[in-house]
Amino acid sequence: MKIKKLLLLSILSLSLVSCTNTNVIKVSSTNQTDFSNVVVSSTEGNFIADEYDPWEPFNKRMYYFNYQIERLVITPIVNTYKFITPDFVENSVTNFFKNTKVLNTMANSAFQFKGRKSMRALGRFTMNAVLGLGGLFDVASKMGMPRPYEDFGLTLAHYGVGRGPYLVLPLLGPTYLRDAFGTGVDSAIAGQIDVYHKIGLFNTTSTPMTLLRGIDLRKNIEFHYYQTNSPFEYEYVRYLYGKYRGIQEAASEK
Repeated sequence: MKIKKLLLLSILSLSLVSCTNTNVIKVSSTNQTDFSNVVVSSTEGNFIADEYDPWEPFNKRMYYFNYQIERLVITPIVNTYKFITPDFVENSVTNFFKNTKVLNTMANSAFQFKGRKSMRALGRFTMNAVLGLGGLFDVASKMGMPRPYEDFGLTLAHYGVGRGPYLVLPLLGPTYLRDAFGTGVDSAIAGQIDVYHKIGLFNTTSTPMTLLRGIDLRKNIEFHYYQTNSPFEYEYVRYLYGKYRGIQEAASEK
């Protein structure tokens, strides 16, 4: 969450830069403009143009589609959920889903033969499941246990698979082709290692639980489409998401 908040702050900062940045132009002191003496400098460089986005027309349409879905459907649902749900219940729901996701980290760490990381993830899940009433309370964090993170996209990256083209998915938002495939595999893994379902309590991958997970996830993301009021918001999000994913890839290899 700290990384996501940092990304949100970066998006807002960059939007202010785009609104206030002016090109520096040096013109000769003669009465006629000598364009050979004109120098244009930009603080933004070519970081937008350097992003690999061969499917940009499709992605921009999907970005706008997600904006409309958020505005018309998701935001009212999330606001209603926040209005009728006590804060301590919201926090418990968030803790529960974060704890179940640790099992996915455990599995992907094992796929990468990172035994210690896999055992740390299992230990964290067990700690919260036993002492935190099934994961409703984050006891592990209070005891100083780190929350490791891995997903199947990072597993593929570990074995040298490139990101592929940038891609905006309906509802899910920005990703890469490799990571979109990884998301599907992670969903399948979650169904296979669902501890709560195996002991006969409930299925965490059922439709109601998936909807609740989506609501909880969106509630904890402070970014909203077109809130920057910048005509380059799509490009900024694409650029910053790439940096965010790069941070995750680097952290995965530590």
